[in-house]
Amino acid sequence: DEATDTYDSAEWLVHNTHSNGNIGLKGVSYPGFYAAMAGLSGHPAVKAVSPQAPVTDWFRGDDMHHNGAYFLADEFTFGVSFYRKRQGPTMHWQPSLVDIDGDIYEWFKRPIWDILGPCLDSLSFLKEGVSHPNFDSFWEARDASLSLRNMKPAVMVVGGLFDAEDCYGAQRMYKTIKVLSPSTDLYFVEGPWSHGGWHDAGFNSLSGSYFGENTSEYYMENIEYPFFAHYLEGKPLEMASVNVYPSFAMTVPVKKDRKDCDWPERWVSYSSWPPKFESQEIYLHDGRLSYIADAGASVTYHSDPSDPIPYYEEPTTRRNTGYMAGNQAYCSSRKDVATFYGDYCKDSLVLAGPVSVHIDASSTGTDADFIVKLIDVRPDGYQMLVRAEVMPARFRESFRTPKAITPGEKFSVDWSMNDICHVVLPGHRLMVQVQSSCFPLIAMNPQTFLENPYKAVAGDYKPSDITIYGDSFVTIPVSALPE
Repeated sequence: DEATDTYDSAEWLVHNTHSNGNIGLKGVSYPGFYAAMAGLSGHPAVKAVSPQAPVTDWFRGDDMHHNGAYFLADEFTFGVSFYRKRQGPTMHWQPSLVDIDGDIYEWFKRPIWDILGPCLDSLSFLKEGVSHPNFDSFWEARDASLSLRNMKPAVMVVGGLFDAEDCYGAQRMYKTIKVLSPSTDLYFVEGPWSHGGWHDAGFNSLSGSYFGENTSEYYMENIEYPFFAHYLEGKPLEMASVNVYPSFAMTVPVKKDRKDCDWPERWVSYSSWPPKFESQEIYLHDGRLSYIADAGASVTYHSDPSDPIPYYEEPTTRRNTGYMAGNQAYCSSRKDVATFYGDYCKDSLVLAGPVSVHIDASSTGTDADFIVKLIDVRPDGYQMLVRAEVMPARFRESFRTPKAITPGEKFSVDWSMNDICHVVLPGHRLMVQVQSSCFPLIAMNPQTFLENPYKAVAGDYKPSDITIYGDSFVTIPVSALPE
């Protein structure tokens, strides 16, 4: 419907407005999906589209789930309004079905079925979604990226490295168009932004992490505008196909006009994304990051659903975007978090590309989530989150066919995180944390294998002892910034 609606709108515009007859579209988040569908409309007047943080795969990466794990706080600060049925066009955001009173950590500390059940009759998409706990034709049919073939207009995909909603969507859409529509004029832009931060001229930091001034202004003036001016008005375009502003773990300056920050603040350009990189495996054992595996080493933590690990160090009344670059020091001393420290960097370490994870583990339970976090520890002790991702053990062999854990038996879980472009500065050190809850950002795994975990009730939630073995590793993409 979105593609045919675009065609009809374009047809009306070219016959009823004073213009040169060329049309461009852009949109952020769900409208990013609209922009992508507009690129498939087939109308000859549509010359350029920019899907920005577009929704793509609702099960494996965007909004509702990550790798099949349910993103509870996002759904209840967004979905309980967005999914409501509208009787007709409206200028007003629908009020939420629920009023979260106080800290969301305490508000959500109930069996998931007690939370979801009362909302299902009012939210048809949510009702359908929880009846499909595994990846199947329902979710496959809603993966917008699968249709991105034969894109005639030029496309510029835009995303934020710290986008809590659709970091996955931007990266997946760019990579999919590149494969399915190789003749398309394709561009990719990413910077250290939260959701839509590239249109906020004042955006310069997130939580306690500073990313520099004017990144959004530069993007709007020197990347977005020239892109549309070229394809709609024929103006010259001298721009690389990939433009990225790397993130750095810097202290937020006391004054906005501070000029003495010591970091290589600049945009970098590549011919394609990801750039060339060398995969480096770093193993997790004895509280250290090592370049050597040790299958005999292990660490065990106790994961208790009645005391899940908060996703953010500060109480919040709704999901706070700041967690994407938040300080992880509050987790380092917890007994339900396995923490591994690397050595101090003598030179800058450039990480550009995908981060992948291999965990060898065992558990006393029959199901578990694994959340792995890649962290940049600053000299002042701030442990900046660079990237984190969850993987439910139930999907370790297939998203379509879940499998229970055999208690006490060793198993492996492998997954990839969203790409990063981050520079670890001299005097900083890498850290990796492994845990089994991140609440209520991610719904608490009952740690009991269920056919449909959305229907978990109080008696299903069981504490587990989870062991991580020393042949577990994180693969980082070691690269270099272009000259």
